Amino acid sequence: MKKYIIIGGGIIGSSIAREIRKRDLGDVVVLEKEPDLGYHASGRNSGVIHSGINQTPGLLKAKICVKGNRMLRDYCRENGIPMSECGTLVIGRDDEEIRILDKLMYMGKELEVPGLKIIDKTELREREPFSNGLVALLSPTGAIVDSKALLKTIAKEAESLGVKYQFGAEVREISDNGAIKTGEETINADFIVNCAGLHADKIAHMMGVGLDYLIIPFKGNYVKVPVPINSMLYQPPDLRFPFLGVHLTKKIDGSVVAGPTATLSFGRENYDGKIEWKELADYFGSMNFIRMALYKEFWENVVKNAKFSISKKAFLEEIQSLTSLNLKKEDLEPAFCGIRAQMVHKNGKMLKDVLIDETENSLHILNAVSPGLTCSLAFAEYIVNDRLVPRG
Repeated sequence: MKKYIIIGGGIIGSSIAREIRKRDLGDVVVLEKEPDLGYHASGRNSGVIHSGINQTPGLLKAKICVKGNRMLRDYCRENGIPMSECGTLVIGRDDEEIRILDKLMYMGKELEVPGLKIIDKTELREREPFSNGLVALLSPTGAIVDSKALLKTIAKEAESLGVKYQFGAEVREISDNGAIKTGEETINADFIVNCAGLHADKIAHMMGVGLDYLIIPFKGNYVKVPVPINSMLYQPPDLRFPFLGVHLTKKIDGSVVAGPTATLSFGRENYDGKIEWKELADYFGSMNFIRMALYKEFWENVVKNAKFSISKKAFLEEIQSLTSLNLKKEDLEPAFCGIRAQMVHKNGKMLKDVLIDETENSLHILNAVSPGLTCSLAFAEYIVNDRLVPRG
Protein backbone atom coordinates (compact mmCIF):
# COMPACT_ATOMS: atom_id res chain seq x y z
CA MET A 1 0.00 0.00 0.00
CA LYS A 2 1.32 3.46 -0.92
CA LYS A 3 2.64 5.50 1.98
CA TYR A 4 1.75 9.20 1.92
CA ILE A 5 3.66 11.63 4.10
CA ILE A 6 1.94 14.97 4.60
CA ILE A 7 4.14 17.77 5.89
CA GLY A 8 2.05 20.19 7.96
CA GLY A 9 -1.02 19.40 10.07
CA GLY A 10 -2.95 22.63 9.52
CA ILE A 11 -6.43 22.79 8.02
CA ILE A 12 -5.18 22.02 4.48
CA GLY A 13 -2.85 19.17 5.47
CA SER A 14 -5.39 17.56 7.79
CA SER A 15 -8.19 17.86 5.22
CA ILE A 16 -6.06 16.20 2.53
CA ALA A 17 -5.01 13.46 4.97
CA ARG A 18 -8.67 12.81 5.80
CA GLU A 19 -9.64 12.71 2.11
CA ILE A 20 -6.86 10.25 1.19
CA ARG A 21 -7.95 7.86 3.92
CA LYS A 22 -11.65 8.27 3.04
CA ARG A 23 -10.72 6.90 -0.41
CA ASP A 24 -8.42 4.26 1.12
CA LEU A 25 -5.64 5.28 -1.26
CA GLY A 26 -2.87 4.34 1.15
CA ASP A 27 -1.35 4.83 4.58
CA VAL A 28 -1.02 8.43 5.73
CA VAL A 29 1.37 10.01 8.23
CA VAL A 30 1.17 13.73 9.02
CA LEU A 31 4.39 15.37 10.20
CA GLU A 32 3.72 18.45 12.34
CA LYS A 33 6.68 20.40 13.73
CA GLU A 34 4.69 21.84 16.65
CA PRO A 35 3.58 19.89 19.77
CA ASP A 36 -0.10 20.30 18.78
CA LEU A 37 -2.32 21.61 15.99
CA GLY A 38 -3.35 25.20 15.32
CA TYR A 39 -0.17 27.04 16.29
CA HIS A 40 -0.09 29.04 13.05
CA ALA A 41 -2.52 30.25 10.36
CA SER A 42 -5.15 27.56 10.99
CA GLY A 43 -5.50 28.67 14.60
CA ARG A 44 -4.66 32.36 14.19
CA ASN A 45 -7.46 33.71 12.05
CA SER A 46 -10.84 35.37 12.50
CA GLY A 47 -12.71 32.16 11.67
CA VAL A 48 -14.51 33.60 8.63
CA ILE A 49 -16.12 31.16 6.21
CA HIS A 50 -15.98 33.33 3.10
CA SER A 51 -18.87 33.36 0.66
CA GLY A 52 -16.66 34.03 -2.39
CA ILE A 53 -17.51 37.65 -3.17
CA ASN A 54 -13.89 38.85 -3.03
CA GLN A 55 -12.52 36.16 -5.34
CA THR A 56 -11.44 36.86 -8.92
CA PRO A 57 -13.24 34.62 -11.42
CA GLY A 58 -10.86 32.25 -13.17
CA LEU A 59 -8.63 31.57 -10.17
CA LEU A 60 -8.57 28.06 -8.75
CA LYS A 61 -9.45 29.25 -5.25
CA ALA A 62 -12.39 31.22 -6.69
CA LYS A 63 -13.69 28.05 -8.36
CA ILE A 64 -13.66 26.09 -5.12
CA CYS A 65 -14.53 28.84 -2.60
CA VAL A 66 -18.30 28.69 -3.12
CA LYS A 67 -18.30 24.90 -3.00
CA GLY A 68 -15.96 24.97 0.00
CA ASN A 69 -18.27 27.39 1.81
CA ARG A 70 -21.22 25.02 1.39
CA MET A 71 -19.24 21.91 2.30
CA LEU A 72 -17.75 23.53 5.39
CA ARG A 73 -21.06 24.83 6.71
CA ASP A 74 -22.62 21.39 6.18
CA TYR A 75 -19.68 19.74 7.95
CA CYS A 76 -19.97 22.09 10.93
CA ARG A 77 -23.70 21.44 11.29
CA GLU A 78 -23.23 17.67 11.00
CA ASN A 79 -20.42 17.59 13.56
CA GLY A 80 -21.69 20.15 16.06
CA ILE A 81 -18.83 22.59 15.47
CA PRO A 82 -19.66 26.09 16.80
CA MET A 83 -20.69 28.22 13.82
CA SER A 84 -22.77 31.33 13.17
CA GLU A 85 -24.36 31.69 9.73
CA CYS A 86 -24.58 35.45 10.12
CA GLY A 87 -23.87 36.67 6.59
CA THR A 88 -21.36 39.24 5.34
CA LEU A 89 -21.91 42.95 4.71
CA VAL A 90 -19.54 45.02 2.60
CA ILE A 91 -20.43 48.66 3.10
CA GLY A 92 -20.22 51.50 0.60
CA ARG A 93 -19.57 54.94 2.13
CA ASP A 94 -19.19 57.02 -1.05
CA ASP A 95 -19.67 56.81 -4.80
CA GLU A 96 -16.29 55.17 -5.45
CA GLU A 97 -16.93 52.44 -2.89
CA ILE A 98 -20.41 51.85 -4.31
CA ARG A 99 -18.77 51.26 -7.71
CA ILE A 100 -16.53 48.64 -6.06
CA LEU A 101 -19.62 46.98 -4.55
CA ASP A 102 -21.12 46.76 -8.04
CA LYS A 103 -17.92 45.07 -9.23
CA LEU A 104 -17.98 42.62 -6.30
CA MET A 105 -21.63 41.90 -7.11
CA TYR A 106 -20.70 41.14 -10.72
CA MET A 107 -17.77 38.91 -9.67
CA GLY A 108 -19.89 37.10 -7.11
CA LYS A 109 -22.69 36.39 -9.57
CA GLU A 110 -20.19 35.04 -12.08
CA LEU A 111 -19.03 32.61 -9.39
CA GLU A 112 -22.66 31.82 -8.49
CA VAL A 113 -22.38 33.04 -4.92
CA PRO A 114 -25.96 32.52 -3.68
CA GLY A 115 -28.30 35.23 -2.41
CA LEU A 116 -26.26 38.33 -3.23
CA LYS A 117 -28.04 41.67 -3.15
CA ILE A 118 -27.39 45.36 -2.62
CA ILE A 119 -29.33 46.69 0.36
CA ASP A 120 -30.15 50.32 1.05
CA LYS A 121 -29.28 52.39 4.10
CA THR A 122 -32.56 51.56 5.83
CA GLU A 123 -32.07 47.79 5.63
CA LEU A 124 -28.39 48.15 6.52
CA ARG A 125 -29.34 50.00 9.73
CA GLU A 126 -31.96 47.36 10.52
CA ARG A 127 -29.33 44.66 10.25
CA GLU A 128 -26.47 46.60 11.81
CA PRO A 129 -27.71 49.68 13.71
CA PHE A 130 -24.21 50.97 14.45
CA SER A 131 -22.75 50.63 10.95
CA ASN A 132 -21.68 53.40 8.62
CA GLY A 133 -22.50 53.26 4.94
CA LEU A 134 -24.96 54.47 2.34
CA VAL A 135 -25.57 50.96 0.99
CA ALA A 136 -24.11 47.50 1.47
CA LEU A 137 -23.54 44.28 -0.43
CA LEU A 138 -25.20 41.46 1.51
CA SER A 139 -23.78 37.97 1.08
CA PRO A 140 -25.93 35.68 3.26
CA THR A 141 -23.70 32.58 3.05
CA GLY A 142 -20.80 34.22 4.89
CA ALA A 143 -20.34 32.59 8.30
CA ILE A 144 -18.11 32.42 11.37
CA VAL A 145 -16.63 29.23 12.82
CA ASP A 146 -14.47 28.25 15.75
CA SER A 147 -11.44 27.53 13.56
CA LYS A 148 -9.49 25.58 16.19
CA ALA A 149 -12.50 23.36 16.95
CA LEU A 150 -12.90 22.78 13.21
CA LEU A 151 -9.26 21.79 12.80
CA LYS A 152 -9.35 19.46 15.81
CA THR A 153 -12.55 17.80 14.55
CA ILE A 154 -11.15 17.18 11.06
CA ALA A 155 -7.91 15.83 12.55
CA LYS A 156 -9.81 13.56 14.94
CA GLU A 157 -11.86 12.17 12.06
CA ALA A 158 -8.67 11.69 10.04
CA GLU A 159 -7.17 9.70 12.93
CA SER A 160 -10.31 7.57 13.15
CA LEU A 161 -9.77 6.72 9.48
CA GLY A 162 -6.21 5.60 10.19
CA VAL A 163 -4.14 8.77 9.74
CA LYS A 164 -1.17 8.93 12.11
CA TYR A 165 0.08 12.29 13.42
CA GLN A 166 3.68 12.78 14.54
CA PHE A 167 4.20 15.96 16.55
CA GLY A 168 7.49 17.73 17.11
CA ALA A 169 8.57 16.38 13.72
CA GLU A 170 10.26 19.30 11.97
CA VAL A 171 11.54 18.35 8.52
CA ARG A 172 15.26 19.03 8.22
CA GLU A 173 16.14 17.36 4.94
CA ILE A 174 14.53 15.40 2.10
CA SER A 175 16.63 13.10 -0.08
CA ASP A 176 16.05 12.33 -3.75
CA ASN A 177 14.49 8.97 -2.90
CA GLY A 178 11.86 10.51 -0.60
CA ALA A 179 13.60 9.87 2.72
CA ILE A 180 12.61 12.60 5.18
CA LYS A 181 14.89 13.51 8.07
CA THR A 182 13.31 14.96 11.19
CA GLY A 183 16.04 15.36 13.76
CA GLU A 184 17.58 11.93 14.24
CA GLU A 185 14.68 10.04 12.64
CA THR A 186 14.41 9.15 8.96
CA ILE A 187 10.98 8.45 7.48
CA ASN A 188 10.53 6.91 4.05
CA ALA A 189 7.67 7.98 1.82
CA ASP A 190 6.22 6.80 -1.46
CA PHE A 191 4.59 10.19 -1.95
CA ILE A 192 5.04 13.53 -0.17
CA VAL A 193 2.39 16.24 0.10
CA ASN A 194 3.85 19.57 1.22
CA CYS A 195 1.30 21.58 3.22
CA ALA A 196 3.83 23.39 5.39
CA GLY A 197 2.19 26.82 5.24
CA LEU A 198 4.71 29.47 6.31
CA HIS A 199 7.54 27.07 5.46
CA ALA A 200 6.07 25.51 2.30
CA ASP A 201 8.64 27.20 0.06
CA LYS A 202 11.53 25.86 2.16
CA ILE A 203 10.19 22.30 1.92
CA ALA A 204 9.68 22.69 -1.84
CA HIS A 205 13.20 24.05 -2.29
CA MET A 206 14.60 20.97 -0.50
CA MET A 207 13.19 18.96 -3.42
CA GLY A 208 14.23 21.39 -6.14
CA VAL A 209 10.67 22.64 -6.62
CA GLY A 210 9.30 26.20 -6.77
CA LEU A 211 12.74 27.83 -6.84
CA ASP A 212 11.35 31.01 -8.40
CA TYR A 213 9.07 31.57 -5.40
CA LEU A 214 9.66 32.81 -1.89
CA ILE A 215 7.31 33.41 1.03
CA ILE A 216 7.33 37.02 2.23
CA PRO A 217 5.39 36.98 5.54
CA PHE A 218 2.81 39.67 6.31
CA LYS A 219 1.62 40.16 9.87
CA GLY A 220 -2.01 40.87 10.69
CA ASN A 221 -2.98 42.29 14.08
CA TYR A 222 -6.49 42.08 15.54
CA VAL A 223 -7.98 44.07 18.41
CA LYS A 224 -11.16 43.61 20.42
CA VAL A 225 -13.62 46.49 20.11
CA PRO A 226 -16.89 47.27 21.98
CA VAL A 227 -19.01 47.48 18.85
CA PRO A 228 -22.31 45.56 19.07
CA ILE A 229 -22.64 43.98 15.63
CA ASN A 230 -24.56 40.90 14.52
CA SER A 231 -22.43 39.67 11.62
CA MET A 232 -19.36 40.85 9.69
CA LEU A 233 -18.75 44.38 8.42
CA TYR A 234 -16.20 44.81 5.64
CA GLN A 235 -14.99 47.84 3.78
CA PRO A 236 -14.57 47.43 0.00
CA PRO A 237 -11.19 45.81 -0.71
CA ASP A 238 -8.37 47.18 -2.83
CA LEU A 239 -8.54 44.54 -5.56
CA ARG A 240 -4.90 45.17 -6.55
CA PHE A 241 -3.77 43.27 -3.46
CA PRO A 242 -4.64 39.86 -1.95
CA PHE A 243 -5.61 41.53 1.35
CA LEU A 244 -9.14 42.34 2.54
CA GLY A 245 -8.40 45.31 4.78
CA VAL A 246 -9.59 46.01 8.31
CA HIS A 247 -13.07 44.65 9.05
CA LEU A 248 -15.30 43.91 12.05
CA THR A 249 -16.18 40.33 12.93
CA LYS A 250 -18.43 38.99 15.67
CA LYS A 251 -16.71 35.82 16.84
CA ILE A 252 -18.32 32.66 18.18
CA ASP A 253 -17.78 33.72 21.81
CA GLY A 254 -19.69 36.97 21.16
CA SER A 255 -16.65 39.24 21.21
CA VAL A 256 -16.04 41.57 18.27
CA VAL A 257 -12.61 41.89 16.69
CA ALA A 258 -11.27 44.43 14.21
CA GLY A 259 -8.47 43.67 11.79
CA PRO A 260 -6.30 42.48 10.31
CA THR A 261 -3.56 44.87 9.35
CA ALA A 262 -1.19 43.59 6.66
CA THR A 263 2.31 44.81 7.39
CA LEU A 264 5.65 43.19 6.64
CA SER A 265 6.56 40.71 9.36
CA PHE A 266 10.03 40.54 10.90
CA GLY A 267 9.98 36.76 10.63
CA ARG A 268 7.72 33.88 9.59
CA GLU A 269 6.66 33.25 13.19
CA ASN A 270 7.09 36.77 14.55
CA TYR A 271 3.97 36.68 16.73
CA ASP A 272 5.65 38.14 19.81
CA GLY A 273 7.49 40.91 18.00
CA LYS A 274 10.93 39.32 18.32
CA ILE A 275 12.95 39.99 15.17
CA GLU A 276 14.21 36.91 13.34
CA TRP A 277 17.36 38.37 11.80
CA LYS A 278 18.36 35.44 9.60
CA GLU A 279 14.91 35.26 8.05
CA LEU A 280 14.93 39.01 7.45
CA ALA A 281 18.26 38.71 5.63
CA ASP A 282 16.94 35.78 3.57
CA TYR A 283 13.92 37.56 2.18
CA PHE A 284 15.01 41.20 2.21
CA GLY A 285 18.10 40.15 0.24
CA SER A 286 16.12 38.13 -2.31
CA MET A 287 15.27 39.28 -5.83
CA ASN A 288 11.65 38.41 -4.99
CA PHE A 289 11.55 41.14 -2.35
CA ILE A 290 13.81 43.63 -4.14
CA ARG A 291 11.67 43.54 -7.29
CA MET A 292 8.44 43.63 -5.26
CA ALA A 293 9.78 46.75 -3.55
CA LEU A 294 10.08 48.49 -6.92
CA TYR A 295 6.29 48.68 -7.25
CA LYS A 296 4.84 51.98 -6.05
CA GLU A 297 1.55 50.29 -5.15
CA PHE A 298 3.38 47.89 -2.84
CA TRP A 299 4.87 50.72 -0.78
CA GLU A 300 1.52 52.51 -0.63
CA ASN A 301 0.06 49.40 0.97
CA VAL A 302 3.06 48.88 3.28
CA VAL A 303 3.05 52.47 4.54
CA LYS A 304 -0.71 52.47 5.09
CA ASN A 305 -0.66 49.25 7.10
CA ALA A 306 2.52 50.11 8.98
CA LYS A 307 0.75 53.25 10.14
CA PHE A 308 -2.07 51.12 11.59
CA SER A 309 0.45 48.92 13.40
CA ILE A 310 2.50 51.78 14.81
CA SER A 311 -0.24 54.28 15.57
CA LYS A 312 -3.20 53.32 17.70
CA LYS A 313 -4.85 56.55 16.58
CA ALA A 314 -4.58 55.56 12.90
CA PHE A 315 -5.92 52.06 13.58
CA LEU A 316 -8.80 53.60 15.54
CA GLU A 317 -9.65 55.92 12.65
CA GLU A 318 -9.77 52.96 10.26
CA ILE A 319 -12.09 51.05 12.60
CA GLN A 320 -14.15 54.16 13.28
CA SER A 321 -14.91 54.51 9.57
CA LEU A 322 -16.96 51.30 9.79
CA THR A 323 -19.15 52.27 12.72
CA SER A 324 -21.22 55.24 13.87
CA LEU A 325 -20.15 54.70 17.48
CA ASN A 326 -17.67 57.17 18.97
CA LEU A 327 -14.73 54.94 19.92
CA LYS A 328 -11.69 55.94 21.95
CA LYS A 329 -8.13 54.61 21.84
CA GLU A 330 -8.61 52.91 25.22
CA ASP A 331 -11.49 50.93 23.66
CA LEU A 332 -9.00 48.95 21.55
CA GLU A 333 -7.84 45.84 23.38
CA PRO A 334 -5.13 43.64 21.80
CA ALA A 335 -6.62 40.31 20.72
CA PHE A 336 -4.28 38.17 18.60
CA CYS A 337 -2.18 38.23 15.46
CA GLY A 338 -1.56 35.95 12.53
CA ILE A 339 1.03 35.79 9.77
CA ARG A 340 0.09 35.36 6.13
CA ALA A 341 2.39 33.11 4.09
CA GLN A 342 2.35 35.35 1.01
CA MET A 343 4.15 33.81 -1.95
CA VAL A 344 6.08 36.19 -4.21
CA HIS A 345 7.55 35.34 -7.63
CA LYS A 346 11.11 36.42 -8.47
CA ASN A 347 9.57 39.05 -10.78
CA GLY A 348 8.27 40.76 -7.63
CA LYS A 349 4.58 39.97 -8.15
CA MET A 350 2.49 38.63 -5.26
CA LEU A 351 0.58 35.47 -6.15
CA LYS A 352 -3.16 35.89 -5.84
CA ASP A 353 -4.02 32.24 -6.40
CA VAL A 354 -2.98 29.01 -4.76
CA LEU A 355 0.02 27.44 -6.50
CA ILE A 356 0.39 23.70 -6.88
CA ASP A 357 3.77 22.39 -8.02
CA GLU A 358 4.77 18.75 -8.30
CA THR A 359 7.31 16.09 -9.09
CA GLU A 360 6.71 12.44 -9.83
CA ASN A 361 6.54 11.61 -6.13
CA SER A 362 5.53 14.89 -4.49
CA LEU A 363 2.90 17.59 -4.49
CA HIS A 364 3.53 21.08 -3.10
CA ILE A 365 0.68 23.32 -1.94
CA LEU A 366 2.11 26.82 -2.16
CA ASN A 367 0.40 30.13 -1.34
CA ALA A 368 -2.50 28.43 0.45
CA VAL A 369 -3.66 31.70 1.99
CA SER A 370 -7.17 33.11 2.57
CA PRO A 371 -9.71 31.73 1.88
CA GLY A 372 -7.74 28.56 2.66
CA LEU A 373 -9.89 27.60 5.64
CA THR A 374 -13.09 28.09 3.62
CA CYS A 375 -11.75 26.05 0.71
CA SER A 376 -10.17 23.28 2.82
CA LEU A 377 -12.63 20.42 2.31
CA ALA A 378 -13.33 21.26 -1.34
CA PHE A 379 -9.62 21.77 -2.00
CA ALA A 380 -8.76 18.40 -0.46
CA GLU A 381 -11.36 16.77 -2.69
CA TYR A 382 -9.89 18.55 -5.72
CA ILE A 383 -6.33 17.48 -4.85
CA VAL A 384 -7.29 13.84 -4.44
CA ASN A 385 -9.51 13.72 -7.55
CA ASP A 386 -7.28 15.68 -9.92
CA ARG A 387 -3.75 15.14 -8.63
CA LEU A 388 -3.57 11.87 -6.69
CA VAL A 389 -6.15 9.40 -8.04
CA PRO A 390 -5.00 9.67 -11.72
CA ARG A 391 -1.53 8.58 -10.61
CA GLY A 392 -2.92 5.14 -9.90
